[in-house]
Amino acid sequence: MDTAPCMQVTILQSTRPIFAFLVAVAVLAVAACGGIFAGDEPTATPAPPTPTSTPAPPPLSIFRNFVVPVPGGCLPQSDALMPNAPREYRGGTHEGVDFYSYDNCVDVPLGAPVVAAKDGLVIRADLDYTPLTQQQLDEANRRIGLGDADAFEVVDLFRGRQVWIDHGNGIVTRYAHLASIAEGVVEGARVAQGQTIAAVGDSGTPESLTTPGAEAHLHWEVRTGETYLGAGLPPEEVAAIYQQLFEPWP
Repeated sequence: MDTAPCMQVTILQSTRPIFAFLVAVAVLAVAACGGIFAGDEPTATPAPPTPTSTPAPPPLSIFRNFVVPVPGGCLPQSDALMPNAPREYRGGTHEGVDFYSYDNCVDVPLGAPVVAAKDGLVIRADLDYTPLTQQQLDEANRRIGLGDADAFEVVDLFRGRQVWIDHGNGIVTRYAHLASIAEGVVEGARVAQGQTIAAVGDSGTPESLTTPGAEAHLHWEVRTGETYLGAGLPPEEVAAIYQQLFEPWP
């Protein structure tokens, strides 16, 4: 008798009902052939996706308990001195707060003390800074004309002499246009809130070449991650966020 590759079901000649018998034999035949279709492979049940945890937001306290970096000073009322204001002279956007003698609560003359806004670690101190030259300014203006206004080297040149302080949690404050840096404020040093770290100057400004002292002020930035605090927000929100910096927590 010829046989199928797996199993051939032979129906016996009988006068008795054999329905149950045929069903059982058919089930065995399917199992022996490896499935209804030859060559079928079992399909593994896919594992459920691993949930991605959302990073916890940073504690609100890191955006509070700062002090104004100019003793006795306060935030300016003019949006032109706050983050996101346009800076036409370099074709870019302002990334910090400018503390001048005007629109402030205190006089901020050349040489006025600059203090650390919060405890932290100094990660940059331009002790070997050399004043801006006309050649450097011309080259920066050339790059601005080519569309490089936001290039780090260009913006950094205009900040002049600087100190950067890391406060942890991705928060760094930058103090720019400094005339000098206080003794002991070096990369790797720890500074305390309110400690004098530098003096107000005009370094890096185009006016430092043409009318020295005319643009004396402190440019102060609060960096968070890869950008500055309040980037892209409307003026009223920026003002509220920066005012909150100087409030206690809780």
